[in-house]
Amino acid sequence: MTRWKMGGIIVVFYPNDHRPRHVHVVEDGKRDIKFDLEHWKAMDGVLSPKAGKVLEELKSMGVFDVKKS
Repeated sequence: MTRWKMGGIIVVFYPNDHRPRHVHVVEDGKRDIKFDLEHWKAMDGVLSPKAGKVLEELKSMGVFDVKKS
């Protein structure tokens, strides 16, 4: 499990979770939204603009890039 916390938004990635590759987004300790990293869209629920900005920032940092071994 990898976890990032930015501005009250918690993003959690479970490497062995089901497809498609996704993260769980928790905002203010209330919402748990699955966000599809392959298609870059919410799988369930509605992503807030604040959470969207956090995901964009993490993406720009390269944290969602697939590591090739």
